[in-house]
Order: sequence, then C-alpha cells, then structure tokens
Amino acid sequence: MKKKVHLGIFGLGTVGTGVVELLLKRKQMVGDCQVVLEKVAVRHKRKKRAVSLPSSLLTTSPEDILRDPKIDTVIEVMGGVNPAREIILEALRRRKNVVTANKALLARAGSEIFKEAMENDCYLGVRASNIASYRLIESLSFSPSRISKLVGVFNGTCNYILTEMERKEEDFSTVLGRAQKMGYTERDPSDDVDGYDTAHKLIVLLGLSLGYFPPLGSILVEGIRNISPLDVIFARELGYRIKLLAIAKIQGNDLEARVHPALLPRDRGLARLEGIENGIELRDEVGLEIGMQAPGAGKYPTATAILEDLICVARGRKLAFPSDKKKLSLRGMGGIETQYYLRLSALDEAGVLGKISCVLGEHGISIKSVLQKGRDEKKRKSVPLIMLTHEAREENLQKALKRMEKLPVVKEKPVLMRVEEGIF
Repeated sequence: MKKKVHLGIFGLGTVGTGVVELLLKRKQMVGDCQVVLEKVAVRHKRKKRAVSLPSSLLTTSPEDILRDPKIDTVIEVMGGVNPAREIILEALRRRKNVVTANKALLARAGSEIFKEAMENDCYLGVRASNIASYRLIESLSFSPSRISKLVGVFNGTCNYILTEMERKEEDFSTVLGRAQKMGYTERDPSDDVDGYDTAHKLIVLLGLSLGYFPPLGSILVEGIRNISPLDVIFARELGYRIKLLAIAKIQGNDLEARVHPALLPRDRGLARLEGIENGIELRDEVGLEIGMQAPGAGKYPTATAILEDLICVARGRKLAFPSDKKKLSLRGMGGIETQYYLRLSALDEAGVLGKISCVLGEHGISIKSVLQKGRDEKKRKSVPLIMLTHEAREENLQKALKRMEKLPVVKEKPVLMRVEEGIF
C-alpha cells in the first residue's frame, strides 16, 4: 500500500505555485508516495493566479488547515517572519510535519522551531531554505563529525551582478537593473545585495551542523553595493575574482561567522561560478572536504527541494538535529586574521606610497603587492593606489584605515575587501 501524505499549503506565490504545478503534473505522486492536496491558505480567494485550483481547496483562514486532523503535513511558503512563525509552531504543536523554504524565519527562530519539532516528534524539512546546498543538509544533520570550515556563494543575484560587472565592465546599478528585468531578484533587492539573504542561509546551515543558530546581529554582514567596476578590474589584474562569500570557521569552541565580498584566486572552485550559480565548500574536523554547486533559488528548484522533503515525510524519516551541542563562543571581527585588498585615491606625487606604508607598518601590516594606475583626469591629481597585504589582524587594519583617511595625500575613504583562499 502506497504511503499517503495529506497536505496543506500556506502561500500560493511563486514557490507555492511551483509546488502545486509539480504536484498536478505528477498527478499528486511524489516518488512512490501519493500526496493528497487538502487545502491551500491564501490571502485572497478570487485573485487571478498562474495555477488553477478548485475554489473548495482555497481558504483565507489558516485555522482551516491547522485544525484539520486529516492534514498531517504542511508546507509554509508564505515568507516573512510573522505570521509564518506562529503558523509553523502551531502546526508542530498539533503534531503536523512541516516543510518550509523560509530561511529568514529559520535564521531568526531556528532554535525555537527545531526544539518544538523535536518535542512533538515531527519532521521539519528545510532543504528549500538553501538551494545551493540542500543535498548536503541531511548529511550535515546526521554527520558525527563537526565542520571546521565552510565557504559558500549563496546568492544568485549577487553572483550574476558581479559576473556581469567583470564581463562587461559595467557599474553595479546598471547590472542590478538588468537583473531585476530578468527576474533574478525581488522588487526590493535589499536582502540580496546587502548580504542578508546569504547571512540567513549561513545561519541555517550552522544551526543544522552545530546545533547553534548565531544571532543575525552578532555576525558581520556586508553587501556588494559599494563595489566599483575599478575593483572588479583591479582584482582581475591581480589574479582574483570578487564573490559575495559566507564564511564560517570553527576552532575548538570558537566560531567565526561572517558574510562579505571577498577576493578569491581565479583558479579556486567558487571563483569559477558564473551568473546565478551558487556553491558551497566544506571541510570537517577530520579533514574530509566536500563541495557542490547548484543554480540559485527559483520557482522550480525550490519546489523540487520541497518535494524531496515530502518524500522524507512519506517514508517516515525522523528529524535529524545535532544533540551534542557544545557551547560555542562567537569570535568578534577584531580578532579575524586574513589578507586584505585596499584601494585608495591618493595624490600623484612623490612620497605618497611611503606615507601610507608607514601607517600600515606602525600597525603591524606588511604589503604583499602594489598596483598604481595613471592619473584620473576627472579628479586631477588623484590616482588609484591598490594594495594587497599579507595576513593581518582585522582590528589593526581598521585602526590603520582610520589614520589613512586623515592623511592629506588620501582624497577619498579607502575601499577595503578581504582576501580568501576557499577550500578547493
């Protein structure tokens, strides 16, 4: 006898529509499991939609799904933190399995939601919260070995923008406008380009692998708005590509977690990602390394990940969540050590490099290489000065930058990006 899943869906936007379309296309069969769509909660029943459903399946009341004893599994694809949080928690309290793509909610309330799922012996499916690594999510949850390093490119919008800025030497705003026209970003792209979408995904992955969801406000999150075509060109000349990275490192009970643009050597795995491609690289505490790449989120990739979780539900898969939680201490950015890329607009006169080098040297920062370009005629006597440092401590670098800003020979606020090696 085939296993049946009686399903309620919250939300019929882009992803919800994708789920329903795939279910209808497969005649409500997912693998060897039959999925019976019982109800779909929407805001407006009469709204014109891309998928046609009988009116009897639609409801504007979440209670019609939550209180229905026949419905054993719910999919939440409405987005946002509230009321999605209350709906998921109530579904779990009523012992309904939950599948969600809501990375923003999981990043903010993941501990609470997983705790509720464990206490009520419910399956909580989160594969769709990170398309780039959802095939690794289960292995992260079940692995007896903790990760020691994670590096990821998790946002297709940002990767597309950075790829096009390099390929066509266009500025950020121009490429962002094209990305919006092509449907690669939301109407408001802030979460994407300011790094928060990437940060949400990083927090969820850390929660699944470590049992600890670091508070969003406690990790560095920088986006790509301030990256100039000059930076992309100079990075290329130096043998690098710029990527928006999610980075986590664990040493003992110390956790380092951050999201920011970084220079990656052009021959490294993640540096080769083009357009909307995403990818992840992992190293565990015994040295095993694994990586994968996948398309960025979209209607059908996300819907497919959700259907894979439905198969797990139908087959009676239990929730996997790290039980041996060690208390982790989140390391502040000041203690981070890495290499740095600096771009300064400096006067084109003798002795400038010496003055800047002196400031760096006084803070224990040595220079690895320097690029000095011709005069910027629009800014008259100023020229771009690009430096790569050897590995240095973040707090020392930030102190040096504050001093450099005050030098009369430096005409604009310096641009800083970190340099990373990746794993592969």
